[in-house]
Amino acid sequence: LENQRFGFEPQGRLVVRVNPALAGYKPEKLYGLYQQLEERLPQIPGVIGASYSIYSPMRGDNWSFGIHVEGHPPDEDADTSFDRIGPHYFETIGTRLLRGRTIGIEDTPSSRPVAVVNQAFVRKFFPKQDPIGKHFGMGDPSHSGDFEIVGVVEDTKYQDARGPAYPTFFMPFLQMSKDPKLSFMVGSHYIGDIELRVAGNAQNVNAAVRRTLAGIDPNLTILDFMTMNEQVTRNFNQDRLIARLTELFGGLALTLACVGLYGVTAYAVARRTGEIGIRMALGADRRRILGLVLRGALLQLAAGLAIGIPAALAGGRLLANQLYGVKSYDPAILALAAVVLTACALVAGFVPAQRAASIDPIRALRVE
Repeated sequence: LENQRFGFEPQGRLVVRVNPALAGYKPEKLYGLYQQLEERLPQIPGVIGASYSIYSPMRGDNWSFGIHVEGHPPDEDADTSFDRIGPHYFETIGTRLLRGRTIGIEDTPSSRPVAVVNQAFVRKFFPKQDPIGKHFGMGDPSHSGDFEIVGVVEDTKYQDARGPAYPTFFMPFLQMSKDPKLSFMVGSHYIGDIELRVAGNAQNVNAAVRRTLAGIDPNLTILDFMTMNEQVTRNFNQDRLIARLTELFGGLALTLACVGLYGVTAYAVARRTGEIGIRMALGADRRRILGLVLRGALLQLAAGLAIGIPAALAGGRLLANQLYGVKSYDPAILALAAVVLTACALVAGFVPAQRAASIDPIRALRVE
């Protein structure tokens, strides 16, 4: 289910956040660091896949560049999301390859510059064409043939869980450009996340990962260490808080409704004490009096449900854009709410009804 929603599989994945720039790495030293990561990370016991990127899915980041697609008008709106990744990245995070191939160890500085794109990229720039073998570039239009598309992967969400995935292209870290015209991309040469696919409990490899990175470079500090499930969950902290507050306010509203119904019913019974006494004196039994009082409480409930259910449906439509993975209305939930309110109304009305059924007719008549 998570794979269908986000375009990757968070189960059994770890994200290790680092920043080589803080460890003093200059761009010319990064290639050697990445080669060591590529060699040593898969050797960690329990790790069955490893890669790295500028940012990982649902981290909340989004790098964007304007591109020029070969054969397209140069003034075309081509602002596109971008991520730089290491070999085996998509296999590690669990994003499916749809066409062509992914980024691999064969994509080196001496090989042809390549890129992998997602489905949204294809829909935007090649809606009725095969994107494999097409070219695009960054900078001025003269660079439109710089990168060849070699693969298409499914859409993956990196920032906005509710909206559709952005058109995105992925380039290999091992093909970092030295073209002075692309100097604006130097910041993208630094990894931000290391992704690990592990067997068993992801937290069990924590110490081994820390030892391995310290062995590569003691100055390469781990800034954060979490499962990918935790990274996804952090995107919904505000939604979870709102949901809990809504539950709290809903519970308070239900309590106030019960207290109010009890008060109204008790007041109605007090005002009808004489009437109840006459009815009992004329032969009405306790069951009839009990039904009389409860009927009034249930009529109030029916009026409330007649107003509340349409209001709930209308409110659900208004709040639909704030809901994730939840329909704006659910017949089962509405039915359950009606049952709970009915039970509360019966409880709130039963005490005054029981009291009314216990009235002594002689004392009731004296009230008049």
